[in-house]
Amino acid sequence: MEALWHKLYLTFVKDDHYRFFLSGLGTTLLLTFASFLLGTVLGIALCAALRAKRPAIRKVAGIIRTFFMELPTMVLLMILIYVIFGRSSLPVLCIVILGLTLKAATYLSEIFDSALDTIAEGEAEAARTLGMTRWQAFRYVVLPQTVQAALPLYQSQFVDTLEETSIVGYLAVVDLTRASEIVSSRTMDAFIGLFTIAIVYFLIGFAVKKLIKLLATPKKGGETA
Repeated sequence: MEALWHKLYLTFVKDDHYRFFLSGLGTTLLLTFASFLLGTVLGIALCAALRAKRPAIRKVAGIIRTFFMELPTMVLLMILIYVIFGRSSLPVLCIVILGLTLKAATYLSEIFDSALDTIAEGEAEAARTLGMTRWQAFRYVVLPQTVQAALPLYQSQFVDTLEETSIVGYLAVVDLTRASEIVSSRTMDAFIGLFTIAIVYFLIGFAVKKLIKLLATPKKGGETA
């Protein structure tokens, strides 16, 4: 037990090592939530383009989705940082968020597109015949079913985005994983740091998945006859 306390002291207390973990946690949360929320908006736009009436728009959107889906995240980030924005004064953190946003949007657009495919076209048309406007038919018929169909994969994509942030430490960004590596190099003991961040990653993913599910579940009290 004394040896364990000594390792905990070296990992978190000595030389204020806990500051690395707190700073890394803040960076990880920023990268994850910023890129996932922006990716959601961009994913909706890309999904709309994939379903556009003009074939040219659908084709271009399909090429964009396939390109970013097949391109490894690390390669994309390196292209953005060292090539496209190589001479730019834009902070690396912003460039990383842009790259992660593009990756998240690509997968989210496919999730939204697949969810829409599960809804029968006749349902929206039936709602229109009952006197609903196009917006009302989408709001009360199409959207709730789309959300429920997309929810499981949407939650999983958040976890995927969270996990992808762990590679940014190789690009001069001190996230949670990189913070653990820095501390481990000083204490010469990686176990405590890695065990800690593993728990933190799990808790973040678990909590957000539960929150998304809670927010997306319709309240029974709000249903109308």
